[in-house]
Amino acid sequence: MIIIASTIKDIAALCGVSEGTVDRALNNRSGISEKTKSRILQAARELDYHPNHLARSLAKGSTYTIGVVCINLSNNFFSLLIEAIEAIAKENGYFINLILTHNDPVREMEGIRYLAGRKVDGLIIFPVGMGKEYEKELKKLNVPIVTVYNRISSDFIHVDVDGRQIMRNAVSYIVQKGYSRVIYMDVGIQNLRRQGINIYSMEERRNGYLEGIKDEMMKEIVLEDFDKDRIIQLVESEKHGKAAVLCSYDVLAIKVLNLFRERGIKVPDQAGIMGFDNIDILKTISPRIQSVDCGIRNLGRKAFSILLRQINKDRNVHDCVIGYSFTEGETL
Repeated sequence: MIIIASTIKDIAALCGVSEGTVDRALNNRSGISEKTKSRILQAARELDYHPNHLARSLAKGSTYTIGVVCINLSNNFFSLLIEAIEAIAKENGYFINLILTHNDPVREMEGIRYLAGRKVDGLIIFPVGMGKEYEKELKKLNVPIVTVYNRISSDFIHVDVDGRQIMRNAVSYIVQKGYSRVIYMDVGIQNLRRQGINIYSMEERRNGYLEGIKDEMMKEIVLEDFDKDRIIQLVESEKHGKAAVLCSYDVLAIKVLNLFRERGIKVPDQAGIMGFDNIDILKTISPRIQSVDCGIRNLGRKAFSILLRQINKDRNVHDCVIGYSFTEGETL
């Protein structure tokens, strides 16, 4: 048996309206009464109508898909961002095609070319690649691009929090809480740097810490390895007050909290901890780790909104800095 899909023409005939009126109802556009719209949507359900996206794409010169090129989904920060992008894309009639790079610039470029070859309308990229050749390849694609997390250059619209200013303020915030030593943990950055990976976001956070330490006229202490004995030594050797560990991401802050538990260091009585990203898992951990809330969902929605403006040929688009806040917690 051959099943013939219903069309807009079928719905129009059933409702006694024009095909244009049906199109307005199905695409939630103005110029139609709520009563007529409700009747058309009911008829569409009865006829089991499904839009022909290929025909729509051919007619309008758009695939109504965007490509999202992300590092991984093991980091809760990234997975929440992807969910936010997918949700607002769906609200606007778009689907997303997701590529994961796993911090591999070659895999990233392969994914970008794959998406561009399938005529996505735009790209949201969490870049791990960098450099003039990388920029040149992206520009050749002639596809609207928004970058999130790591910046490529001023030639590409970038959406993120101001990690540098946040960490500068975080140092001041910790000192105001009464801590006399602020240790910065940035585990993994050295390995990424050796591989030539784009670590713009992490570097901005570290630079903010260094500026904050200078503002407070304190000694900078940066740890790039999770050396348990070294961390404990730095905490216990602070004789003029208490030490706090400021982490460049929340998963690291969780590891520090577990280490302190193992070694019998009470938080925050003997040492403090602060993370960055305010990932959901922090809600299940006691004591609640104080962190930086980057407005992850707002960040994802803003990235798509700016990309959509570019897709619609709006030339008045600029970088966007998302607001942040220090969460209430029990570790400072």
